[in-house]
Amino acid sequence: MDFELSPDQKVLVEVCRNFATFEILPRWRKADEQSAFPRELLHRASEKSLLGLAIPVAHGGLGLGILEDAILAEETARANTNLAAALMLEGSLLPGLLSKFGSAEMIQTRIPEVLRGNSILALGVTEPNAGSDVSAIATTADKSGDDWILNGEKCFITLGGEADGILVLARVDEPGVEGPMALFLIEAPAEGLVVKKMDMIASRPIPTAQLFFNDLRVPDSSRLDAGFREVLNVFNKERIIVASRWVGHCVAMFDWALDYAKSREQFNKRIGDFQSLAFEFADRQMEIEAARLLVRRAAWAWDSGQSKNDVASASSYAKLAATKAAKSMSDFALHVGGGWALVNNELPIARMVIDSWVAPVAGGSFEIQRRIIARQLGLKPE
Repeated sequence: MDFELSPDQKVLVEVCRNFATFEILPRWRKADEQSAFPRELLHRASEKSLLGLAIPVAHGGLGLGILEDAILAEETARANTNLAAALMLEGSLLPGLLSKFGSAEMIQTRIPEVLRGNSILALGVTEPNAGSDVSAIATTADKSGDDWILNGEKCFITLGGEADGILVLARVDEPGVEGPMALFLIEAPAEGLVVKKMDMIASRPIPTAQLFFNDLRVPDSSRLDAGFREVLNVFNKERIIVASRWVGHCVAMFDWALDYAKSREQFNKRIGDFQSLAFEFADRQMEIEAARLLVRRAAWAWDSGQSKNDVASASSYAKLAATKAAKSMSDFALHVGGGWALVNNELPIARMVIDSWVAPVAGGSFEIQRRIIARQLGLKPE
């Protein structure tokens, strides 16, 4: 594979960087203070053709690859990793599920609306007792004539309270349905659906919600042709993009800390010139560069059609490296900035550090990534 970006990809970097500077940065603080998701950001992203980069042209996208999605994720996360996450959910992961497994009606009607920023989707997988262990999902979908009846609960659902449609993974026991689970596209609001906002200290201003299904009736046409295994494979794609987001998050913290270390003087010298800090900066830069290369390798594995096992291990390498870098970089930025890192200024490092707490958990924990990698090595971690 070629680690050098193509001319078109380099142009995309600049477009995404400008979008982060002029569209995300001016919005995130107001959205955070008001605890309100800026839906117009999706419209602006659509106008810049930044939604649907990897969605097939026939389905309204640009037909590019996951590497382009990763570029968008990194560059926009430099402004705010949480709003970057919303762009990736609405521009890649969720319309991607509909594109691959949805009905013709979903493809023709729902995907265009999502890629225009007019409709918001959410993914309902995580449950109180089924976080990393997706196989433990307890939400059920029981057949009732031509309909399905959903009962259960989901939690930590990104954009759950904003969504017009929610892709829900539920356990089924029905002849003709492959696997023990199925994905359903439910409309929101709906009778039998209760949405409760979760008061998060991280991941703001993205609204996070609990979802309760109480005899929620949906037609069979709402079921996607995807089950447990297909969702697990989508997680590999998600991890590549999530990893790239955390690389961008790291870069933002690194740049702030480096600028501060070059301007702050103690004992008649720049603090960055003290060997202890200078060597730490070198280590942090190495971690960021390594994580970015692992992201690009994983994106290449996906885009070039490598085996699912190769993609799984490559995405786990990238996710583990990027999120470990985010944790170490957040601690280091706080250390370099001292008291000034705790001031709520234009780029509040303390808030970025809080967001970094999510890194080891969202998209698969450290332990899950290590487990995947260990299994690829022929080991059986218990």
